[in-house]
Amino acid sequence: MDKIISQQQELEKCPSCGDTNLRRLEGNSWFCLDCDWDNLTVIPTGNDELLSSLLHGDIHSRRLAAQALINIGDADRHLATLTDTSSLLKALDDEDADVRYFVAVALGKLEASLSLEKLKQLAQDDASALVREGAKTAVEQIESCRLS
Repeated sequence: MDKIISQQQELEKCPSCGDTNLRRLEGNSWFCLDCDWDNLTVIPTGNDELLSSLLHGDIHSRRLAAQALINIGDADRHLATLTDTSSLLKALDDEDADVRYFVAVALGKLEASLSLEKLKQLAQDDASALVREGAKTAVEQIESCRLS
């Protein structure tokens, strides 16, 4: 019984920054929307399996794959490259708002200019405020990179 409780741990604040802007994906998978902290383990497989899970997995697999993508830029978890942009663009149409948010942020971190039009559309029209915010941030990152 103790093991089940620990797997469903409730976090009230981020262990890294102390803010309360946490998002639970599934079970005991948490992500801080303020500092990008998460408690996922490093995914040891290559991009193909990650992208396959993102596009074709069940809701849990898609969320975990999308959350892993947000760690792009972290040297230990660099999981996607600009060559993966077309797969990531498809994932922006996912029915799950968490998946769309994480993919939008990942595209911004990749500075994927090919995704700019779709991200601008999401920033204006997505039903989820979280996705709109993530898409706006991604657009700003891509546009600032193009100006420098």
